[in-house]
Amino acid sequence: MRRSTLTALAAAAVLAAGCASGGLRPAYEPFPNARVDTINALPADVIQEAEAGLLRVNMRSNWSSPAEGFLESQWFNVVTQENGVTDRGNPDRVILIRFFADPMETGKTRLTSEAVYQRTTDPSVMPRDREMIVPPGHAGDRLLTQILDGIRERFGR
Repeated sequence: MRRSTLTALAAAAVLAAGCASGGLRPAYEPFPNARVDTINALPADVIQEAEAGLLRVNMRSNWSSPAEGFLESQWFNVVTQENGVTDRGNPDRVILIRFFADPMETGKTRLTSEAVYQRTTDPSVMPRDREMIVPPGHAGDRLLTQILDGIRERFGR
């Protein structure tokens, strides 16, 4: 084989291995009505600050990858303040917060965030299709705002 063909094959193998290894960041996109901010920091730094913000409001992360620009909290009951719980009788009380951080020009980050609850607990519905963004003024919306305010205070817009 020619050297250029070998180089191309090696590059394709490395790319395929990287894609096959997976990661924490999900393949789906944030909801269309998720919040979007521009932050003056790199994505990894923004995700680390978002995780610190979760802790400040007594929430815990479920998945965190600063390198991939992704953070997802555990399910959190806004009434009982418990992590990792469900409430079949009041599913709108249990929320989950996600952050998607994507690089922009000159060290800025496009931060997309969402606070969701399960609109249904029907197991025949795909997990992402069970979710809905919490309405404005909901306790989950207020928690997300508190975390975002901390991120903006730390890094600015």
